[in-house]
Amino acid sequence: MHRHPFKSFRIKALWAAFAALAILAVPESRAADRAPISEHGAAEDAVADLVTLKVEAMIHDRVVRLGDLFEGIAEPALAETPVARAPSPGATVDIGARWLLAVARAHDLNWQPRSRYDRITLRRASHRIGTEQIETALRVALADRGLSGQLELALDNPSLELQLPSSDDPSIAVTGLSLDSASGRFIAHVIAPANGEPVARASVTGRAVMLTDVPVLRRDLRPGDVIRTSDIEWISMPVNRLTRGTVSSQDSLLGMSPRRPIRSQQLIRTTDLQTPVVVAKNSLVTIRLQTQRMQLTVQGRALENGAQGDVVRVMNTKSNSVVNAVVIDTGNVVVTPAATAQSN
Repeated sequence: MHRHPFKSFRIKALWAAFAALAILAVPESRAADRAPISEHGAAEDAVADLVTLKVEAMIHDRVVRLGDLFEGIAEPALAETPVARAPSPGATVDIGARWLLAVARAHDLNWQPRSRYDRITLRRASHRIGTEQIETALRVALADRGLSGQLELALDNPSLELQLPSSDDPSIAVTGLSLDSASGRFIAHVIAPANGEPVARASVTGRAVMLTDVPVLRRDLRPGDVIRTSDIEWISMPVNRLTRGTVSSQDSLLGMSPRRPIRSQQLIRTTDLQTPVVVAKNSLVTIRLQTQRMQLTVQGRALENGAQGDVVRVMNTKSNSVVNAVVIDTGNVVVTPAATAQSN
């Protein structure tokens, strides 16, 4: 029977494609199919030479070796053979089937990929130097420039980090520092490791601000309230936020009263405070007239608010005369004969 040449070509192509797929699908049987099966024959030697691909590997060296990629390599020297440069410290890369097959053939390894999706993940072991360690080194360098004590650092890149090979010392040093003392802006150069040849380096910019502790109120207070120890707590604030009138001591607050409402955690100025009012405007008071020989009392009405020690105007409710009196305590004022004579 005469076959059509085009039909014959299609049959041969299909068989060739099937054969190629079969080799990729069952590479384990390839060597065994070529050799006779016997208890101690060459087929068993071929199977013993088979290597398998690792799923992932942690690389601790600067190069990738055959033993990092494949398991089952019988010769130790062959397993130590370098085949590629390792990823950067801390980095992860995926290696595909095509490159792995080329490496296996170049070193006569009995391995083939099961499919084109076979791959291995390589991770480079590393020491991570994070922001906290970088800030610690910066604080030491800034202290050498006179910025010691409480210091707030604000890095322009708060996620900055350095990655070192796992074989290197995870130390860091500041090799250069420029500081604007007025604004606190700085630029620094850091290297790692601190000693020897630097493996990683970076430029760090940000702001360094000196902090100080100041007293503030724990709760909101209004005029008439008296500030006590339990009302006070301390917070850290940038020095450049404080003014000349900012209250910086607890003694300046105790026993005082807000001149206007003061919120908790708010910086307090001396102009926000007054001594507590013990004599309120329009309240009844006892007016005491004291001389060396006698002491008289009369009821009066305060014409203005007064704290202890203040001089306020009070009116005698019987004579309607107005005198200046010194506030002694709640509801009590005292006048002198000179003040009475002057008012009359």
